[in-house]
Amino acid sequence: MNQHDHMGRAAGDAPIYATLVQERGDVPADVRQAAARLLEEADRAVDFSSLRAVA
Repeated sequence: MNQHDHMGRAAGDAPIYATLVQERGDVPADVRQAAARLLEEADRAVDFSSLRAVA
């Protein structure tokens, strides 16, 4: 059975990718983590659930 990387490619399809990750870090993973943190921060910044509706 073939092993796959996090992008769904079969292992060995892009050997340069593993080398680049070793040299430069996993930039796509870093971007995903930063985006997740930013989305969480944005959710907190626009959370209006504590406001009561004025009738």
